Amino acid sequence: MATMPQLLNPGTPGQSHVPALLDQAHAVIDSLQDAIAADQRTAGRALRADLVEVERLARRVEAARLRLVARADSVRVAERTGHTDTGAWVAQSTNGDRRPASRDVRLATALTAPSTPPPGDSPDQTPVGLTLVGSESPNTPPEPPQPELARTAAALDDGRISADHARVITQAMDDLPDGLTLEQRRACEAELLLLAVNRAPAKLRIAARRVLEAVEPDEDVVDAHEDKILAAQEAHARDESAFWIRDNHDGTMTGHFTVPWAAGAILGKVIDAMTAPRRRTQPGSDTVITEPSDLARLTGDTRVDELDWQHRRGLAFADLLTRIPTDHLSRKVAATLLVTTRLDDLTGDLRRAGSTDAGDHLDTGTIRRMACAAGIIPVVLGGPSQPLDLARQKRLFTEAQALALSLSYDTCAAHGCERPFAWTEIHHLHAWRDGGLTDLLNAVPLCGYHHRMIDGPDWQHTTHRAPDDTVTIHFHRRT
Repeated sequence: MATMPQLLNPGTPGQSHVPALLDQAHAVIDSLQDAIAADQRTAGRALRADLVEVERLARRVEAARLRLVARADSVRVAERTGHTDTGAWVAQSTNGDRRPASRDVRLATALTAPSTPPPGDSPDQTPVGLTLVGSESPNTPPEPPQPELARTAAALDDGRISADHARVITQAMDDLPDGLTLEQRRACEAELLLLAVNRAPAKLRIAARRVLEAVEPDEDVVDAHEDKILAAQEAHARDESAFWIRDNHDGTMTGHFTVPWAAGAILGKVIDAMTAPRRRTQPGSDTVITEPSDLARLTGDTRVDELDWQHRRGLAFADLLTRIPTDHLSRKVAATLLVTTRLDDLTGDLRRAGSTDAGDHLDTGTIRRMACAAGIIPVVLGGPSQPLDLARQKRLFTEAQALALSLSYDTCAAHGCERPFAWTEIHHLHAWRDGGLTDLLNAVPLCGYHHRMIDGPDWQHTTHRAPDDTVTIHFHRRT
């Protein structure tokens, strides 16, 4: 790698090297784009390696951009140029939108903010006026305090995490309870960076709510902290809720809405249920028949199943709006959102978040409010009223079995698939036609895409069963 002296000629003292380096970076990017266009390789492994490195490069460039944003904010450029704040200055300078620009300013300043030791904690630097043995001068000023999130900033600089990962980490650190020591906060940051290595930002956000586990052994305290974060998010979501609709004067209307996560998850499940093809077994046979979706059945037009998914969902949403029972708007929730929680949390004073089959969590207060307007399905594994192991008595898994399986899986069981459990179909690991049992140890949730792959001729797969009996399926193309 070229060093700074090799890249730049000495200039006037104090002269910035940034413009020259940017010119060289643009030249390198030009060469990279030409090389990619001329590259004739088709091997997936080589392309993946190149993509990973280009993504890392993009992250490092993003880190450099955030450093410039932080510098502009620290020297108050916006005040000198007549802008209301740094976000407005960034948006105008980059021809971007104001809201994401403001988010970038918040992230940039959070990554460069100096650490402030909690009361009673020893600061990292020498206090003013104290001379250490061996110091060059009694008047040597103390080193400026390191940013609290210096390791997060370094990981972003190196491209190991993205800006979206860094946003999750800064928010999680901001959500930590008061009273933690500086070392405890650093331990939480280190844990978050470990979690970020193999998680997408959305998954990291879920795991980050429980990062307090790194320094807090009491599970009830961790549960209460997670619940407090979710309750705050729910309150914020209600404050941000909005709806507008506009007549396009061409026979269509366009709208936009922002709602709390749980409400959006319910709507998403209803739309997916209406648009997904229905599967059933032909009587007296193992043949699986794919029937038209509920949308096609409701509208009487089977051609809707041939449309792209976005168009299909739009039609389903329109059909749903025309069928809302306005005389029962304050009754039960219109879709089943499976929420897993403890009875003590529902009826007592403990605060513990509940998981959902749509891939995220809800705070205790939201669950209790939903319980007031919805049916409660008690989950008693192995209970006499809902047999969960049906052996060879039935071929298809029951709703009770699917409910029990949702306690173990959040997503499709295919390795790397993030589709939530609510989108999956239950698959027999050992095929029923070959003697496989209809029980939970032989059940695995697969989204429609991977369910087709597992029985397709072009793919082979391996399974890995974890100590908790959950299964991960790895797919490989046949050669």
